[in-house]
Amino acid sequence: MSLLSPTAVYGAELREQLGLVGRALALQRALTWLVRGLALGLIVDLGVVGWAWTREAVGSIPLPLLVGIPVALALLTGLGQLLRRHSPADLARRVDQAAGLQERAVTALELGSRGLEHPLAVAQMRDAVEHLKRLEPLDTFPPRAPKRELIFAAAVAATAALLAVSPNPWLLSARVANPKVTAAQEQAQKVERLANSLPADNTAELNQLRDLLSKGAKTIDARSSDPEQALTALEDLEQKVRDMSAGDGQLAASLAAIASALAGDAATKDLAAAINTGDMHQISQAAKDLAQRTAKMDSQEQQRVAKVLRDASAQAGSGTDPVARDLAKAADALQSGAAGQQGANGDASAASAQQALNDLSQSATAAGERQSAQNGLQSSRNALERALGRTESRSVSSSSSAASQGQGQSQSQGQGQSQGQNQGQGTGQNGGNPGQGASQNQGVGADQGQPGGSSGGANDNNGQPGGGYSTGGQNMNKTGDSTSLDSVTRPQQVPSDGSAPPDYSSANPNLSNPSSGQSQVTDEQVNPSYQRRSTQGNDNATIPLGLRDLVKDYFSSLDHK
Repeated sequence: MSLLSPTAVYGAELREQLGLVGRALALQRALTWLVRGLALGLIVDLGVVGWAWTREAVGSIPLPLLVGIPVALALLTGLGQLLRRHSPADLARRVDQAAGLQERAVTALELGSRGLEHPLAVAQMRDAVEHLKRLEPLDTFPPRAPKRELIFAAAVAATAALLAVSPNPWLLSARVANPKVTAAQEQAQKVERLANSLPADNTAELNQLRDLLSKGAKTIDARSSDPEQALTALEDLEQKVRDMSAGDGQLAASLAAIASALAGDAATKDLAAAINTGDMHQISQAAKDLAQRTAKMDSQEQQRVAKVLRDASAQAGSGTDPVARDLAKAADALQSGAAGQQGANGDASAASAQQALNDLSQSATAAGERQSAQNGLQSSRNALERALGRTESRSVSSSSSAASQGQGQSQSQGQGQSQGQNQGQGTGQNGGNPGQGASQNQGVGADQGQPGGSSGGANDNNGQPGGGYSTGGQNMNKTGDSTSLDSVTRPQQVPSDGSAPPDYSSANPNLSNPSSGQSQVTDEQVNPSYQRRSTQGNDNATIPLGLRDLVKDYFSSLDHK
C-alpha cells in the first residue's frame, strides 16, 4: 500500500511521461537545427568562395576548410539543441498542441502542483496520464529534417560549386588588357611543370622539392591577379630552394676531390669522367652504373675497386662527409665480399656496396634537380621582371650610373697622364719680316708622352702671326680604353678657406661684381700700339695727300678727349 496521496502519484507519472516527450522533442529540434547549421556553414563557404573568385584564388582554398566549416556549425547547433532541457510546463503545452489533448496535460500539471486532493482533480490527473501513456513520442514529434532548410542549403552549395568552377569574366577581360597578369600565370604554370618534371624516384629529398615547387606554383597562381605579389611569391620560392641547396656546394667540392683518385682504374674512370663534367645527372648515372657492375665483379676486381674507393674516400674529407661516408661503406662491403665470403653474407656485402653507391647516386640526382629548379625559377623570375618593366628600369639606372662614373673617370684620368706638346712654326711674308705662329696640343691618354708632329703654316697678312697646326697627341674626347679607367667611388671636395663656393678651391676674380662702367685704364695701357695705329696709315699711299692732315687732326682730337 502506497503512503503517497493519489495526487502525488499521478503527478510523478505525469512528469515521467512528459520526460519521454521531452527527449523526442529534443531529437526533433536537434535535427532541425543541424540542417540550419549546415545551411549557415554553406553560406560562409559561399562568402569565402565568392571572395576568392573575385581574386581568382579559388584553387588556393583548402578543400577540408570548405567541408569543415558547415560540418562544424551543423554539429555545434545540433548538439546544442539536443542538450537543451525543456520545462514541464513548456512540454505539457507542446504535447497538448501536438496530440490534440485539449489542455489535459497543462491542467493536470497545474492541479498536481497545487496538491489538490479533490476527487475531481484526481480524476482529471488520471485521465491526462492515461492519454499520455497511449501516445508514441516519436510519432507525436517525428525527427524529420525540415524541407525548406534542406532546399536552401542545397541551393547555396550548388551556387558555391558553380562559382568555384566558373571563371571570372571581369578578371579575364582585365587579363587580356593587362599582359602582366598573363605573364604571372604563365610563370606559375611553368613552375608547376617544373615540379611535375622531377624524377619519379621516391626519395625524401626529391619529394620535399616536389612538394615545395607544387605549393609555390599554387601560391603564384593565386596571386597572379596582382603581378607584384606573384613576383614576391616567386622570389620567396627561389630563396627556399636556394636554402635547400645549401649543402650542394660541399657535395660538388667532395666529388671534385675524388675525381683524380677514381680516374686511375678502369672500373671507376667513367665516374671520374662524369665528375669532371660537373653535371650532377651524369654523375648520378655513372654512380648507378658502377653499383650495378659491382655485382658482377670477381674477388680481384672487388679488392681493386675497394682500394680505389677507399683512397677516394680519404680524398673526399672526413668521415662525416656524405661522399666520403658512401664511398667508405662501398669499399668495406666490396672488401668483405672479396674476402671469400659466400652465400648469404656474400650477397649481403654486394647489396651493401650497391646501396652505398646508389645513395651517392641519389644525392647527386637531388643536387642536380635542385640546380635545375634554381635555374628554372631564375628564368621565370627574369621573365616576370621583364613583363613588369623591372629590367628596363634597372638598365636605365645602370646606364645613368655608368655615365656618371665615366665622367668622373674621364676627369680623374685626364689629370694624371703625361701630355704631349707640339709647337708649329709659321712663316709670314711682309717685307722679309718673318711671322711666327704657335700651335700647342696636349694629348691625354693612357700612353705617356706621345710626341706629335707639327707643320708650319704660311701667313700673308702683313707680318701678323702665322697659323700653325699639330697632328700630335690624342683626341681629348677619347681618354683611352674604358677598362683602364678607375671608377670614382668616393668623390671629395677640395679643401678651401671658406671664401669660395663649394665647387671652387679659391675665389675666382672673373666672377666678382662689375664696376660702375667707367674704364679704369687708358687705351694705351690696354694696347700700346693704339695711339700710332690711327696715324700710321698716313705714311701709306692709301690716304690722299690732301686729307692726311685732316685725318691726323681728327684722331688727335679724340685722344685729347
